[in-house]
Amino acid sequence: MKKIILIPPDGTFQRRDYSLYRIAKWLKNNGINTTLLYIEKEFLEIDTRLFDSVVKKENLEDIVKHLEMHSYDKILHRSWMHSYDFSALLVEKFENVIINIKDWNFAPKNVYEFLFPNSADHVSIEYIFQNAELILSHFTQEQSLLWAKEYKTDSSKFITFPEYCNSASFNEKPFLAYENIKLVYAGVISPTVYNEDYFPNKAHLRSIKKLTKEQISIDFVMPEPVYEKMYTSEYFLYHDFMYEHEFNKYFSLVKGKILDASILNQYHFGFFELETSGLNHDLYKYAITSKFAFYLEAGLPILINKKFVSIARLVEKYQLGIVFSNDDLDYMTKVLSISQSKYDSFVENIAQYRKKFTYSAEQLEIIFEKRYYESN
Repeated sequence: MKKIILIPPDGTFQRRDYSLYRIAKWLKNNGINTTLLYIEKEFLEIDTRLFDSVVKKENLEDIVKHLEMHSYDKILHRSWMHSYDFSALLVEKFENVIINIKDWNFAPKNVYEFLFPNSADHVSIEYIFQNAELILSHFTQEQSLLWAKEYKTDSSKFITFPEYCNSASFNEKPFLAYENIKLVYAGVISPTVYNEDYFPNKAHLRSIKKLTKEQISIDFVMPEPVYEKMYTSEYFLYHDFMYEHEFNKYFSLVKGKILDASILNQYHFGFFELETSGLNHDLYKYAITSKFAFYLEAGLPILINKKFVSIARLVEKYQLGIVFSNDDLDYMTKVLSISQSKYDSFVENIAQYRKKFTYSAEQLEIIFEKRYYESN
């Protein structure tokens, strides 16, 4: 039996990143032995039933020592911005590391260091891209070719591997009359004090004001920890969203439930961003983000700006919802003016397509079987 060890970003398992849960469940269903190796934190609760074994360490050095002392077929390391330094170390020390990156900010180095600040990510990501055997990401082939050119590396090492659906999480969306349209954004938001070139939240706010004036209802459903922070430690950073929540009867901030897609039953469409502005849309132009799988699991039709090229392509091809442009934002009531039967067809198409957009044995072979490398 193959043995795979899973390591979260910087060794810290974060509840708002559900990819390791999804992957562990998928591997377990395919007879793959999984070990979770992570740094224990008192306040963190983990559903350990998904893993065959769990190894807790106190620091990153102990994680490396464990890997040096034990043999695994593959080391699957989840990583994201500000955690790439440790990822590069794993790539340097071990040959069987698969890096599963969540994102990579496209800002030039000097801008990136101003925004975050962080001076290690650019160096580390270059090392990972040039030296890792395999890199999984939610970006599609177009982005792989751009990275290969920029970092002078082989594009074939980049594998499109978004967060797919788990069939056990499929929600049977009840019938919803197509009237009094309600839209939902499910996920994390950042403060509008952040620079608009690289963060979407000023555009979110403009979209909220524009669409709610047309009496289109919009809710932002957020993970519980994010929602709680907005009302406690980061209260003053979100005053503009809270103002809309308090005084705009067509907008609400809603506390979500972890991995519970049924909370979206009351909405007609899920969206990612309505207005795309600045350079921010380039960060996700060729990405299939985790929200896509969550909306599919919810059975929720999708409202997608065409500048999200990779997702818009899927929505259009499989008729999963409506593709629109920035110019359409002034006429969204017209864009959303479809028949009940058309809307019901979106719901039916979602229910069928999500069966295809799931973790599969074929993906298992592509990632973990030696013949993948031989065929390339």
